[in-house]
Amino acid sequence: MEVPLPSDWDKEVYKPQVSFAKKIRYAQERAKKVGTGSSRVAFVIEYQGRPTVLKIAKNKKGVDQNEHEANTFGDYYVQDLGITIPMIDYDEANDPAQWIHTEFAQKIKPNQFKQFFGVDHHTLPTMIDHGTGKSRTNNYPPAWDDLMWNEDSPHHDYNNALVNLCGNYDIPSGDFGRLANWGLFKNRPVIIDLGLSNDIFKTHYS
Repeated sequence: MEVPLPSDWDKEVYKPQVSFAKKIRYAQERAKKVGTGSSRVAFVIEYQGRPTVLKIAKNKKGVDQNEHEANTFGDYYVQDLGITIPMIDYDEANDPAQWIHTEFAQKIKPNQFKQFFGVDHHTLPTMIDHGTGKSRTNNYPPAWDDLMWNEDSPHHDYNNALVNLCGNYDIPSGDFGRLANWGLFKNRPVIIDLGLSNDIFKTHYS
């Protein structure tokens, strides 16, 4: 049974007509803040006896990112790739979505990241661009092909999933190079932030 918000929270606060500042202030009074960006604030809330994450938009950028993230996390093909944090629920009562609710992931360290992908997080976007054919150069280490395409490689599943994700969806590869966008869930690396698309970048950031 999915719960749209903690049962003791006033659902009216998260109507679109309520100010973003009030939404954030209301959550801060009831939950621990674990992250904040230019568009959204993340809070830990308990759900079925475990910690989970509620991301609330703090401006129009955040609303657009919630919508995009809910659509992407909720896509069955993306879920089957096994590289994204599981989504529990999102704001279906309002259009566009004011919040999104996901599982909680532990922080991932740089050395852990390299163990899973075979390259550091700074290098990963360039390797993924090579894999999707979006790279502007053919000057790349031959080992990259092994990391992405060799099914016997311990790094194949993760890198191949990212190539498929980036190649089939409107997601800039540069977002995968930010360690803050990753976490560990059930001892696997997962993307915890997929709110940015090329269209959102052009609209709000370029």
